[in-house]
Amino acid sequence: MTKGRLEAFSDGVIAIIITITILIIDLPEGNDMAALMGVMPLAICYLISFIMVGTNWANHHHLLQVTGSVDGKILWSNLLYLFLLSFQPVTTGWVGKSQFAMLPVRVYVLMNLLCALSYILLEKAIIHSNDCEILKTAVSESRKEQWTIAVEALALILSFIPGAHYASCPLLVVAMVPWIIPDLRMKWVFEEARRMREE
Repeated sequence: MTKGRLEAFSDGVIAIIITITILIIDLPEGNDMAALMGVMPLAICYLISFIMVGTNWANHHHLLQVTGSVDGKILWSNLLYLFLLSFQPVTTGWVGKSQFAMLPVRVYVLMNLLCALSYILLEKAIIHSNDCEILKTAVSESRKEQWTIAVEALALILSFIPGAHYASCPLLVVAMVPWIIPDLRMKWVFEEARRMREE
């Protein structure tokens, strides 16, 4: 499989995930402020999920740009990543409609943590399959992955504590902060690869 085909398939899946997620928000049942406030939990969950899916998409795009070729490990790692990401509409709807009840929040945080771990697995598959020492160095010298896992693990722990579980979803956004600007490490990898070719 070519890198372009993998990227096109991934982009399509992520676009569908975002489209399905917005459909979980029902129209307000009325024309007053109370009706509008009734859909606010879902709207807040959608905002959090949109930020997370959009950030995942941008960084996934940059990661695939440094991929020279696609083998079975990359293909299946990417499918696992998309599989976990595809639960976003379900978990988002559950959290919003339950108005941030503990179990839905816990499942939502867990799925996001698993998605982050699958992204790291995809990084490792690309590094191993393409023997990309520059990418390996860039990833090993960064703390973005460790930050994300640590903050999302904290969010998961808080999801077991009544009252404190309300902080879990905002913590997921905090975990994404270093990733909101697309991964600048990939730009460095491009520049290093170009410099090595010119030498």
